[in-house]
Amino acid sequence: MAIEIINDPTIAAGESLSDAVDCSAGKIVRLTMPADWLNAPLTFQISSDGLFYNDVFDNKGIELKSVVVAGTAVIVPADYLAAANFIKFRSGTRDLPVTQPAERAFAIALEVLGATPFSIPIKLVP
Repeated sequence: MAIEIINDPTIAAGESLSDAVDCSAGKIVRLTMPADWLNAPLTFQISSDGLFYNDVFDNKGIELKSVVVAGTAVIVPADYLAAANFIKFRSGTRDLPVTQPAERAFAIALEVLGATPFSIPIKLVP
């Protein structure tokens, strides 16, 4: 088992939703927050195929959101985003998105079974 880092996704200046990232190579275990993150919860959209995205809600109809702190590492609980082959990050919630005034870049740590510590395939989705 190895940890692979994907230096993405990015929320563009003036936007609240990031570009998409292919995380199908492993399980998301940690997110690294931008140092200049404007105070807002972090929510997600996920996709099985990288084409069609859905907002992430739990089985009680509550949007999955993380209260985050700028410039920190966020440990992702087991199975929190287990179904995320492709993911987008949102500043704010579906109903109350928060526009970020400047570009915000994240990093995603994936736990990859069967990979050596030196294999780092990075897949970006346009």
